[in-house]
Order: sequence, then structure tokens, then C-alpha cells
Amino acid sequence: MANILLLTYMFPPAGGIGTPRALAYTRYLPRPNCRLSVLAPTNPALRDHDPSLHELVPSDVTVHRAWTPELPMSLRDRIWRGRKLNASKQDGFGISPAGWVTKPLRWLAHHMLFPDPQVLWVPSAFRKACRVIEQDSIDTIIVSMPPYSLLKLALALKAQFPYLKLITDFRDEWLGYYLSQIDHPTEEKVRRAWELEAEAVHASAYVSTVTETWVERLRRRYPSETPAKFVCTPNGYDPELFRDFKPRRRKDGKIVITYFGTVHDNRVYSPANYVAAMEGLPSSIRDRIETRFIGRVIGGSRRLLSHTQANIRLLGFMPKREGIRHLQDTDLLLLIATDPSSHAGKLFDYLACGKPILALSPPGGEIDRLLRITGTGWCADPWDTNAIQQMVLSACQQLQQGTAVINPNHEAVKSYAWPQILSRFATAVGLAPAVEPILPATAPAHETTMNARA
Repeated sequence: MANILLLTYMFPPAGGIGTPRALAYTRYLPRPNCRLSVLAPTNPALRDHDPSLHELVPSDVTVHRAWTPELPMSLRDRIWRGRKLNASKQDGFGISPAGWVTKPLRWLAHHMLFPDPQVLWVPSAFRKACRVIEQDSIDTIIVSMPPYSLLKLALALKAQFPYLKLITDFRDEWLGYYLSQIDHPTEEKVRRAWELEAEAVHASAYVSTVTETWVERLRRRYPSETPAKFVCTPNGYDPELFRDFKPRRRKDGKIVITYFGTVHDNRVYSPANYVAAMEGLPSSIRDRIETRFIGRVIGGSRRLLSHTQANIRLLGFMPKREGIRHLQDTDLLLLIATDPSSHAGKLFDYLACGKPILALSPPGGEIDRLLRITGTGWCADPWDTNAIQQMVLSACQQLQQGTAVINPNHEAVKSYAWPQILSRFATAVGLAPAVEPILPATAPAHETTMNARA
């Protein structure tokens, strides 16, 4: 039996992105083969909290906590992005320094807090982890990222206990995706990030990430490593959360489109093109479509979604179980992810709903491929408002005609449930005996009709 310590910054009662993956490790790693402990922060600087998720942590999992000396998230993010610290009631700060103050603060933060502000947690987490490793006879560490400062923690523990089997799990590929699409790095930070990742990869027994594209990217980046070191562990859905899911339709003739998750204002996840597409529809059609956003809305996206002719409702962040209940009476599910190499975590909860998915994602990308395999939705070029409109109109017309919008491949969908994913993961990294092979990475030809293209 493997005695495993999971290192994660995001863990219940923290909610939002990242937590479901860490929680799934505790629930679905094969129990006959794995005894799991968790190390997470006592006071993580996160906005979203969902205490109901804590009820899902199995009783046989020991959760250890270590304190982190971080700033409040709203103040931390303003410094990190170089924004003015104004006297906003929402943020609660009564200071408004000029740009000549905030720019040096940003430089200092990026220079001192490499690779991210959560590096402040590493010293106390290291001390706590050392005690846990000794008292629980830990022989394997799984480190789940981001934040990428956990690589520093993992390397320090590997140096202290060389016998540990280190498994690094990149929920988001760092150098080719996160740094270029999400972060705002300096040249120095990029250089240091390459060095840190290379050191961690060489020290790891296995390196896991969520898409086949990212797996191949890592293999090409580190050709001296054996290809089998790099394994694909996609995100998934927890079947327990959908056990009582009961789909239903509205009776007033309106069509509901729902986005479930944080709404960002960056290039990858911005809803701007979706809003533009909806605004471009004739009012007679636009007024019959209600788009709901369940989740926190970041930055400029709040103004965008609040000042539009489109029929949009902002429902705000809510616990995951409550959000899933809201999905019962939606007709179509909206997904926005413009990078062809990435997945979005909400996609897998969408699969469990069994409702049609409208994806604003590049044709031929990872999301397009997954929709083809599972037969669960359509994909339109996220930069083409006409293609987005045609996708929405086609789905709405089929709904109004009472015809089947999708024809799901239920076995393919089931392969993205966390029990199946982590059973395959445990086999791939040597924590469990062999299981059935994963589904093929390419879609059968007869499923290509599920994809709407411009």
C-alpha cells in the first residue's frame, strides 16, 4: 500500500476552480492500494468558499493544515497586476497611491514572490509536511498545481527525504499556457520558471497534466526524459453530485443558456464575443433567450454583462450543489475557452448534466475533440460572432422543434467520471494494478456531425 501525501493550496472549504480536482484525489484514488493524507493552508487567500464540499472528504483521509502569511486576495491581486489601490468600498482600502508607487510594488512582488504570492506558504507548509511524512510513513507525494510555488515545496521535501516518490500534477500547463495566456510575467520570471519546472520534472517519477496536447508539449520540452513519465489525467465530474439530477424545461417558451463557473476578463475566458453575438441577433429572437451566469464575475466582465441589450442574469457565486440544481432547468450549457490546447473544468460537470454544450473554442482543439468523442455538443470559432450566432440559433431551433439536439455516447461520457479517471491514473503512475485502457484520443468519423463550424 502507498502512503500518499497530497499537497494542494485549494481544498474544501475553499470553493471554485481547482478544489474539485484535489477533492477527487481524496475520494477516488483506489482505496485498497492507497492511504491518503492532505496538506492544505489553514487560511488560503481565496475569494470563494463552499463549506458543503467539506462533507465530501472521506473520513479515512487525514487533512493537515499549515498557516500562510498572505495579504487579502483583493489587495494582493491589485499589487500583482500593478493596479492602483483605490478607496473602493468593495475592497475596503482607504488609500490611493499614484502609479509611481504601484509599479515598484508590482516589480518587488514579482521579484520577491516567485513564482506567485502563495510562495509565502512554503516555509510553514514545509515544516508541517516534514512532520506528517515522518508520522504517517509517507512514501509518495502528489503535488497539485497551480499555484506553481508548490514546486518549490515539493523539491524541498524531495531533498529532505530522497526516497519519496514525487508525482507532479499540472492542472494548467505552466510555461506554454499559464505564463503566456493568464499571467503577466517579466523576462526574468519566465527564465526562472523554465529553470524551476525543469528541476521539478527531473526530480519527479511522473508528471501529469490534463490534455493530450499538454502531455505531448511536455514530452517535447524534455526529450531526455522517458515518454512514459508524462501521463494525461483530465479533469472530470463527481457522479455523486449528479445522482439526483432531474432535467426539466421551462413552460414559458424561453430558452435558457447557462454558464457555470468564474467569469474572467482575460483573452482565454472572456464572454465579450458571446455578448457581441447575442446583441447582433434580431430582438425578436434575442428576447426569447435568457443567459445565466452562475459564478463570480471578475474585472471588466461585470460591466460588460451588466450593460448589454442581451437578456443576461448574473446569479453570483453559490455552493456547487446549489449551482448544479440550477442547471436542471437550463436548456443549453455555455463554455468559453479560446486556447485550443486547454480544457475548462466546467466542461466535465456539463457532461454529467446530459444537456447540449455550446462551446466557444477553436475547431480542432482539445474541447472540440472531446465534444466529438462524447457526442455532447457543438463548437464554434470563438472569434467569429457569425459562427457563434449560427451555433446558438441551430440549437435553439432544434429545441423548439422538439428534436434531439445531441446523441451522447454514454460510455465515453462515463470515462470522464472521477472514479474511472483516477483508477487509470493510479495504474499509470504505479499505485494500482492495470485496468482497462483509456478511450481512443480521436473521434470516430460518424460523430463529426456533432460539431457546428462556420
